[in-house]
Amino acid sequence: MGTLTEIEAAADKLSAEQKQELLLFLAERLRAQGAPLPAPRQMAPAQIQQWIAEDEADGQRFREGA
Repeated sequence: MGTLTEIEAAADKLSAEQKQELLLFLAERLRAQGAPLPAPRQMAPAQIQQWIAEDEADGQRFREGA
């Protein structure tokens, strides 16, 4: 396994639990190397409100059994 593409293809074949373990493994290695954290994503307030509205509508449909 030499290229990132090969690693990504192998990671796609992992179970959800194994993917989580891999993610934690990589995060540990990045911390140990002193890698900086990525900058927080900037979300427009309108986008956040849209997501909340969609989530509320989905929750209502779920409660109604739809």
